[in-house]
Amino acid sequence: MPLHFSTDSPEDVAKELNSNPTKPAYLIVYASAVDGRMWCGDCRDAEPFVNAKFGDSGETATVVYAGSKPEWKSLDNAWRKEPFLVKALPTIIKVTTDGKWEQLVEEDVYDQRKLDAFVGEGRGPKGVL
Repeated sequence: MPLHFSTDSPEDVAKELNSNPTKPAYLIVYASAVDGRMWCGDCRDAEPFVNAKFGDSGETATVVYAGSKPEWKSLDNAWRKEPFLVKALPTIIKVTTDGKWEQLVEEDVYDQRKLDAFVGEGRGPKGVL
């Protein structure tokens, strides 16, 4: 499956993102689940688009969870710090082959045209082109 769910430390995730200079690496940062579903509405809205995009594109992405709402709101949250600098959820980070870090944030993640441009062409969720 092209989505890999990670519980690795942020330091290890950063190393992994920078480990393959031959193709872009992707990291998806979501809100953690509370009572079986992510507390962030934008994350829930983005999930089918992300699943379809990475299922059809042939690209692999790592998924991490930024924590409960209080954990996410803390300025000490590791995903808010270098090198990630996540300011809103969901965020997709792309590390390009030249080492540049780019982001697609919040509602742009579930805007099919923006997601396609960021990751590459492919199909969206069932019924969405």
